[in-house]
Amino acid sequence: VQVSVVQNLNLYGNKDEEPFLPYLPQFTSLVWNLLMTVTPHSKHDALATTSIRFLSSLIGKLMHRKLFEGEGTLREIFVKIVIPNLVIREIDEERFEDDPAEFILGDMESSDTESRRKCTQELLRAMCR
Repeated sequence: VQVSVVQNLNLYGNKDEEPFLPYLPQFTSLVWNLLMTVTPHSKHDALATTSIRFLSSLIGKLMHRKLFEGEGTLREIFVKIVIPNLVIREIDEERFEDDPAEFILGDMESSDTESRRKCTQELLRAMCR
């Protein structure tokens, strides 16, 4: 259910911004706090990737950057989102051992699969724009 809610927020944020703008700071805070509670377990991968994509879409737009301008905010993004989601987990090691080529292809830009690392890379790219 949480994944669907964040997907809908992302849709509103990208497609129909005008009516969504007054609520954007509150929804951003809610998604941020939700992402802080996500564990590294694979059962939370969908929620983590969806939440990171939502934040990436906001950071990537100049009009929303003010939500993330504070130095403390940038530090929290790196410490609490980027680093934990770039770490190789035990399940990632198992996937690599099972099929190294598929594991590597899964994190490449052109692949259709969603991974925490791939979404985090997109977040970093959005921050650099």
